[in-house]
Amino acid sequence: MRISELSRASGVSVASIKYYLREGLLPAGAQSSPTQATYDEGHVHRLRLIRALVDIGGLPIARIRATLAAVDDDGAPLHHAFGAVMHGIDSVPDVEPDVGEVHDWLRAREWAIEDGAPAPYRLAELIGTLRTFGFGVTLSDLDAVADSAYATAELEVGYARAKPTRTAAVESMLIGTVVFERVHAEIRRLALEAVSARP
Repeated sequence: MRISELSRASGVSVASIKYYLREGLLPAGAQSSPTQATYDEGHVHRLRLIRALVDIGGLPIARIRATLAAVDDDGAPLHHAFGAVMHGIDSVPDVEPDVGEVHDWLRAREWAIEDGAPAPYRLAELIGTLRTFGFGVTLSDLDAVADSAYATAELEVGYARAKPTRTAAVESMLIGTVVFERVHAEIRRLALEAVSARP
């Protein structure tokens, strides 16, 4: 299909497609002439993946590039590809908070987290912000949240591992990560409204 047909099939504007091609997020099409290329269903799929990361995940192009590199790296073991997706979505804060308390909590939960993973730093940063505003929260207060997140993670990883190809598995983990984070946030907002409505 030509780029105009790719645009119609994917719902992504021609201008955005050209931008994604320039940024290396979308593989080039097959050259059909010196000024034209043809595209296939793989391009439609990749565009839908990119749009989900932009529209739902709110990820900047640099982060999308990093996470798609994990999708495309056939040489990495699946667990490492999943980790690259997690690490590609976020980064360690510029000013690193003290993560000792978070690491102690993770060890107590027996969660094996790779050194340098951004999430412990982000969690420490968020706990610090809550405490700054008078929330006397401890990490053990979040054990039920962690248990729920772990159950959801088992579901996500199970979906991903059941995919027929490695690429599909990593894509599933990527979309699941971005979308389930939003699902958790929306359910929490519903719960806040329900609890605040109680007499």
